[in-house]
Amino acid sequence: MTTIPTLTKHETVRSLFPALETGVYLNVGTYGIMPAPALSSFLELVEEYERFGLFSTSGVHQKAEAARVALSQLLGCEATQITFTGNATDGTNLVLAGLTWQAGDEVIVTDEEHEAINHPLLYLQRSKGIRMRRIKVSPEPDVMRQHCADVASERTRLLAFSHVTCETGTRLPAAEMCLWAAERGILTLVDGAQSLGVFKTHIDDIGCDFYTGNGHKWLSGPKGTGIFYTSPARLLELSPAHVGAGSLEHANVDSGQADLWTSGRRFEFGTRATSLYAGLGYSLAWLENLGWDNIEQYIAHLSNYLKTKILARSYLHLLTPQPFAQSSGLTTFVMDAWDAGKLSQELMRRARVRVRVIPHYNAIRISTTYFNNEADVDMLIDTLDAIENEK
Repeated sequence: MTTIPTLTKHETVRSLFPALETGVYLNVGTYGIMPAPALSSFLELVEEYERFGLFSTSGVHQKAEAARVALSQLLGCEATQITFTGNATDGTNLVLAGLTWQAGDEVIVTDEEHEAINHPLLYLQRSKGIRMRRIKVSPEPDVMRQHCADVASERTRLLAFSHVTCETGTRLPAAEMCLWAAERGILTLVDGAQSLGVFKTHIDDIGCDFYTGNGHKWLSGPKGTGIFYTSPARLLELSPAHVGAGSLEHANVDSGQADLWTSGRRFEFGTRATSLYAGLGYSLAWLENLGWDNIEQYIAHLSNYLKTKILARSYLHLLTPQPFAQSSGLTTFVMDAWDAGKLSQELMRRARVRVRVIPHYNAIRISTTYFNNEADVDMLIDTLDAIENEK
């Protein structure tokens, strides 16, 4: 069995996730789980903060700001450019609700977007009269540039897409797509829900105007944590749909002064769940100790190991690009003659293997992360073999 190339043995890592004693957890692409040390620190902080309020000595706000700095270092941007949100969908809505739309404006999206992008755009389509132009996904830069060009028009305002698609786990050529858009004055929104925490993701390398992501998936943070980034050049183009205490740098009721912060703070207001972001900081520190490069290499290994197993079986059909450079920790496949929903239930019934169903393709999606191992993959494949052999 391959181990994470750090000083920490992989079985020690696995022991910090009690869920792995109860089954095979292959769905962090939906909900991640917190490592025991981070969870313990988080719960202690929540208890102390909620018991003592302003008497608290936990330093919850300082810890949340430390998490903001850690995220900015992970993304290669300034901490002031990071806005804490509840999830990736919040960031999408900050963009879509913050821009001024005219009927007939167009947004290019892919045919494998999550509801986090599709549903807000559907609402804008109905309420504002915008148009959605869908393109097929490909990991190839030339192909994606051509797909974009095929549907672009003088009314195209925004290119919105997932860095890694939630359906087939295809890693899109984000930098090339964003450059194509920038050359034409088209804004770009990148959903990093399935890439952040999997492989190196630097904002400057991508070149997007807006970026949104989650803390509760691959970053192993608490549910209810998300991030939003906007480039300094585009920040002032967004008009916050909601403003409250904390949004304004300068405010005066008598004079009417109302100056928003010229940073991501303009989107944060009111009493917030600060403990959640401090909790995310504990997870980030724990992952940093494992080493981000080590995590990426390990996820790549397990992804390749799983794909090799799938490709060796004629009754399984891989939908995810085989090279890790064109994919991520997500692997999607179809099993002959099986409804994916029923197959998911059968995997749980037989071996407590937790997966994700992709209805669009009648497929099963697997997430392999740093706490999984080859034995988890073998259990999945052995169970599928048993099901197939009973036909």
